[in-house]
Amino acid sequence: MAKQRVAIIGLGMAVGPHAKSLVDLAEWVEVAYAWSPSEQRRTNFAKSYPFPHADNLERILADRTVTAVAILSPPNTHLELVRRAAAAGKHILLEKPLEITTVRAEELVRSAKAAGVTLGVVLQHRFRPAGERLKAIIDGGSLGSSQLLDHDPPVAAAELLRRARARRAGA
Repeated sequence: MAKQRVAIIGLGMAVGPHAKSLVDLAEWVEVAYAWSPSEQRRTNFAKSYPFPHADNLERILADRTVTAVAILSPPNTHLELVRRAAAAGKHILLEKPLEITTVRAEELVRSAKAAGVTLGVVLQHRFRPAGERLKAIIDGGSLGSSQLLDHDPPVAAAELLRRARARRAGA
């Protein structure tokens, strides 16, 4: 079976564990490129990992032999990077959180879906015993009802207040 060619986009604080795993997966995966908009990050990364780097994102997106990208950049960059990678037909592994607001996260998911590419999100703790136990406690209802807060503070506060009033009115 031929190795899958992938690229790393974003060489900041999240890249270390991913790069180490990709080294371990060298029998099955070839890292074709590692890219950051920062030349200094590319230089520092190259000192620790044996992957070729790209000087620009367009090179990665244009390379038809690259089937997937790991996007490890700051959350506020995710939407644009996912749009571009999806439009180029690349499958995507995205570091959490998806984006900085729910609206942007939903658009990100729609972009990948519309392009017909697979979007995976790194949630490495969800199957650890503590994570599974916490889920069981939440699902059991002993903590009360859960609330979703949007990242946009004025919208989130207004929505939380509206929900609280609606619960009181219905009680």
